[in-house]
Amino acid sequence: MADVNSHSVSPATDDFEMADQKAPRYEVGEKTISEDDVDHDPAFEGTKSAPEDRLNMQRMGKKQQLIRHFRLLSTVSFVAMATAAWEIGIFLTTQGLVDGGRAGLLWSVVWNFVGFCPIYLSMAEMASMAPTAGGQYHWVSEFAHPILQKPLSYMTGWISTMAWQAGNAIGVFLTGTLLQVVILENNPNYLFPAWHGSLFVIACILLVGCINVFGAKLIPKLQNFIFGLHVLAYVCFIVPIWVNAPKASAKKVFTEFSNTGGWSSMGFAVLAGQLSGIYTQVGVDTAAHMSEEVKSASKSVPRAMMSVYVINFCLIFPAIVTLCFAMPDLDAALADPSLYATVYVLRQSMSVAWTTVVLVMIICLLICSNVSYLTAVTRDLFAFARDGGFPFSDWISYVHPRLHIPVNAVIVTSVISFILSLIYIGSTVAFYAITSLLTVALLQCYLFSIGSILWRRIYHPDTLPPTHFSLGKFGIPVNIAAVIYSAWAFFWSFWPMFTPVTAGGFNWASVIFAAVLMFAGVWYLFRAKNVYKGPVVLVRQQ
Repeated sequence: MADVNSHSVSPATDDFEMADQKAPRYEVGEKTISEDDVDHDPAFEGTKSAPEDRLNMQRMGKKQQLIRHFRLLSTVSFVAMATAAWEIGIFLTTQGLVDGGRAGLLWSVVWNFVGFCPIYLSMAEMASMAPTAGGQYHWVSEFAHPILQKPLSYMTGWISTMAWQAGNAIGVFLTGTLLQVVILENNPNYLFPAWHGSLFVIACILLVGCINVFGAKLIPKLQNFIFGLHVLAYVCFIVPIWVNAPKASAKKVFTEFSNTGGWSSMGFAVLAGQLSGIYTQVGVDTAAHMSEEVKSASKSVPRAMMSVYVINFCLIFPAIVTLCFAMPDLDAALADPSLYATVYVLRQSMSVAWTTVVLVMIICLLICSNVSYLTAVTRDLFAFARDGGFPFSDWISYVHPRLHIPVNAVIVTSVISFILSLIYIGSTVAFYAITSLLTVALLQCYLFSIGSILWRRIYHPDTLPPTHFSLGKFGIPVNIAAVIYSAWAFFWSFWPMFTPVTAGGFNWASVIFAAVLMFAGVWYLFRAKNVYKGPVVLVRQQ
């Protein structure tokens, strides 16, 4: 037991709920720390930190460098916009429609919502225990077996970075291609060249990057207003379709599955096509990476995660049902020249002018989403660089003394997105493979972090930090369910859309995923193992 305690901090009370305690106390070695010990720490002056935030940062051995502008409501709005569940989800339906059809897509959204519930419950608890921008790699470092803490947290940090960078590419790519769709809708002779899409993506990258650097103070102030537009635009999208679009029968929508991907059985096709359903659920942990900018983060972040998890489903599921009813001819929808079945639905239910208005409205919301998402991506990058996980970590983790944001992390992320936009010019297949990394990489992070706290909960439950969001006696079964479903979804996320598999139809995410891990492993052996110690070392030192 002594070996485990040397790698963690144990609570000074058996009451892990902590909800009614005004001054939480922690045992660090033989010393007991309360909020009173950090009230006058000059490191927190001007950061708008609550006493509990100061205590958590001190326990984790982190310096407060960012400003805590966000409260609970603005955090909920921020995460809802960063994930943009309905704006992105309605355009990522192709694999589900090809492999499973309307019913396959619809029900995969439902069962993935249920399957992700224990995953987000587990991560909400960890976010309350250790509210840090590092998220999963920090949780692995603090909760995993001592032998695995350093290498496993290092690999999780790289995988998390891969996921968030891929997710950032998805947002700007979708924005760029929808701009091309608007041109196509108003000019049927437009040829949709790939290099045009890359130029639009680059313009979006520059715009979003500048807003993140020079408009950082406005982001939390505008989130609630933008969230209102997010909901209002949803109504403007969904109502005209129900009123005007031709409808498929309820039997076709809810019970008739299809297999146009060439799989050996209908069941196999539905499982291969569930990637569209998985897409609609990942990313709610965006809230965790904003922890160091949220006031009373140990309370607000888990509440925001679970709130957005429910809000997103309440938006995306009716939207998917609407699209499925509005596709009486599924083959025609999949063959639409825009490459998006949703655009086919819009065209069947609206005039060109109104379709243009709706698409422009969605594009504007996607730009707002890209701003929020880039903010979260750079905080994840900043946190891992702060712990020495990357080449040039000191430069990447630099926080501008006046702006109080990791400016260099914004630059690095923008450059990566720029490079990916150039890849799209030469190969749309390669670009789609890179963007598909979002799902598999995030699921791997979920699997490692939840597996780590499950191990600690089973073998050393007394070493878990106190939390405002406790799973209590349900912790072990919830964590087990989360690990099982993370592994299940991870496995199916690698499957291609069609069989027999060709080079053009292969899901190259597996190759890219392995390549990044190999590079990270080589860097670890030659350099990082002497530099990267893992966040748990700082926790132990405190």
